[in-house]
Amino acid sequence: MAVMPALTSKDLRTVLDLVYALNADERADPNAPLHVLAELGRLIGADVGSYTRVDNHTTRLVTSLVAPTRENLSESPDFHAVFHQHPAHAAFRAGQIELGKATAVSDLAEPAALRRLALYVDFYRPRGTLDQLLCVATLDRRHANTLTFNRSRRGFGDRERRILELITPHWAQAMDRRARIAALTTSVRKLARHTDRLDEALTGLPSLTPSERAVVDHLANGLTDREIARGLTISPRTVHKHLENVYRKLGAGNRTSLVAMLHQGGAQTVRERDRPRLVPRQGTSSRADPARRSAVG
Repeated sequence: MAVMPALTSKDLRTVLDLVYALNADERADPNAPLHVLAELGRLIGADVGSYTRVDNHTTRLVTSLVAPTRENLSESPDFHAVFHQHPAHAAFRAGQIELGKATAVSDLAEPAALRRLALYVDFYRPRGTLDQLLCVATLDRRHANTLTFNRSRRGFGDRERRILELITPHWAQAMDRRARIAALTTSVRKLARHTDRLDEALTGLPSLTPSERAVVDHLANGLTDREIARGLTISPRTVHKHLENVYRKLGAGNRTSLVAMLHQGGAQTVRERDRPRLVPRQGTSSRADPARRSAVG
């Protein structure tokens, strides 16, 4: 059994530096993955490096990060139309491509077969791409995320394959961490915007009329329009009109957003001393029902 050549200390130091760069603070270098792709491409001896997300069921290219960015073929609809021809798709389904194992396209298809593909004729050949080295970084039920490096000559040696296999799990871990941080940052920003809107809306509470505040009080306590109408001895139509005015004054889009606004803002009920006491209509009893007795005190 042949012994694979060991990576040099310089190779290992370079890989370590790239891993460090991937895990640096995103605020210091938000484009670190692009820079690492470019450096990794130089280390492997490739012209283009990319990180792609592919739908395994449809063989559709979902996203791609490419260095240099001018070589990003995903911006072409024609490329998407022929992407399914890539030999890696059939090889993946046949079990010829393993997670974390570097594989060259020249391992999967003969030159003559590759030259017959529109994918090669229209996109790879004009760019001088004769071979690719790829390694699946992460895999789930639906998607595969893959590091891919193109070069203008056929064949990849053991050194290039070992470098890619060495950095791939670190890349996957770093990209997962970046995705989680990005999602968390987005959530925090949405929450901050919501809080700002909530604060702004709640400042409008004093602008409500006593009748509108009474309706809001009952709404926040979970009553329906009909129940509010019975409790305040007004018509459902009047309740609806009051709510329209409240939506406009507080900037709430609908009933659900208004209720969420009131509960999150700690304004579920108006203070008892500020709650308006509505006089029952003539001919109605103040003992009509429990909801009404509660509303009118």
